[in-house]
Amino acid sequence: MTYQELYKYTKEHVSVSEARCLFEELLRIDRISLVEKGGLQCSEDEKTLIERVVKKRSEGYPLQYIIGKWSFMGNDFCVGEGVLIPRDDTEVAVNECLNAVKNIRRAKIIDLCSGSGIIAVTLAKLLPDAEIVALELEDKAFGFLEKNIQLNKAVNVKAVKGDIFRSFSDFEDKSFDAVISNPPYIKTDEIKTLQKEVGYEPVSALDGGTDGLDFYRCIAENWLSKLKSGGIITLETGEEQADDVTRLLSEKGISDIRTVKDIQGLDRVIFGTEKGG
Repeated sequence: MTYQELYKYTKEHVSVSEARCLFEELLRIDRISLVEKGGLQCSEDEKTLIERVVKKRSEGYPLQYIIGKWSFMGNDFCVGEGVLIPRDDTEVAVNECLNAVKNIRRAKIIDLCSGSGIIAVTLAKLLPDAEIVALELEDKAFGFLEKNIQLNKAVNVKAVKGDIFRSFSDFEDKSFDAVISNPPYIKTDEIKTLQKEVGYEPVSALDGGTDGLDFYRCIAENWLSKLKSGGIITLETGEEQADDVTRLLSEKGISDIRTVKDIQGLDRVIFGTEKGG
């Protein structure tokens, strides 16, 4: 089989963009190379590899897991089974936090439920003098977090293995300029209705409890006290959670709360300020 024939086979089973991605990432053949060597015979190993991953992808296995990495805000992150896949929606939370702390010298930030570390690492790259803590509980996700800190040379990120529901006692009150999180927020009984690809991602990174608000309640109850006076809280939320999350924060003294929409016009981030006093 020639490379061109193998590429044609791939396009018949996945989208054109995904076929290009698989060829570039797995065979190191881009569009120009495909024109140059399309008539050459591929090796049996290459043929077997593509056939195997095409089968997995056609069954709904995430493309990101197949190639083992994904880009977020210009940086590459290692991903695989056991960690949430980076999504562009999270850029909204990162940008809101960035704009709020960019003029604070040596800002101290904690990223709760850090997962692969896309929030912590991206902020670290954009705020090189900031001190960032990335808190993550799950073993597999924590391994990816450490790997991505090293991959991106984010020396100002400290990975901490800990449980959001318990580890708040390990940090002093009024010690952070910003708390940011993209926590699990899917309602438990809705997880089984999600698209096939999401079913391969860890339930622990998706399940927000019966009403999807378990992690937001924990943050409001136990983590807002970690903010300095005037500190900011930035939370990514599900589509219909803005009012509930706003109420939870308001009840704990957070002011100037506003909702920020994503590129699709959906409520995506809740942002507020610690009143102090």
